Amino acid sequence: MLHAAHTTIKSVATARSRSYIHQRVTMNDMKLNMQDIARSGHVTRWHSVRCARSQTLAEHHYLVTMIARELMIRILGDELPAETRLQALEYALTHDAPELLTGDLPSPLKHRIAEITGANDPLVRIEREIAPEIAARKSALEGSALALIIKLADLMDGCLFIHEEGIGRHAALVAQKSEAALRQKTEEAQKTFSHLDWSPVMELYSQMRGESGADNRLLFERAQPTG
Repeated sequence: MLHAAHTTIKSVATARSRSYIHQRVTMNDMKLNMQDIARSGHVTRWHSVRCARSQTLAEHHYLVTMIARELMIRILGDELPAETRLQALEYALTHDAPELLTGDLPSPLKHRIAEITGANDPLVRIEREIAPEIAARKSALEGSALALIIKLADLMDGCLFIHEEGIGRHAALVAQKSEAALRQKTEEAQKTFSHLDWSPVMELYSQMRGESGADNRLLFERAQPTG
């Protein structure tokens, strides 16, 4: 009986799959769903840079969210309403989800496309079409300190990954440019929101690189029995 039920379920799933394949679909019909999210542990980034390992989109989203969470605490303190904090972290956790369908394009290429097309950037349009909820979250945060915090967290994760995993001269150059972008964005944040102290950005980056603060891996190895 269980075998028969399994066969029936499999047949229905196969039939649905075939019907989807033969449907005429345009980009306007496609919206990110949980099936796409399930693949975020397999979709990788940094395709144009030689690295010791691949970074998955799921890893990137998690780290950006955790870094953004820490920066919110250090920069904004406890004044931020819980609902606003949650909305910002939800955006951080999904900000690059369109890459599940489009793939991760190199930053220089994205910048060049934006230069050529101006306000009619096709990448932005595609992202809005396939992920309208994420686009709405981004729009709601636009121009705020929270938007800058998430962007800084995004840049910081990139710096950390390429510094740790990059191989060769090209990766070293990318790491250098990434750190310059992080510093420049931090300076921009300080000028735009001068009433806030943005020094925690580079302090946190230094800590996460292991240049300051306790390294629990080493402390763990050196720990003596308490008994």
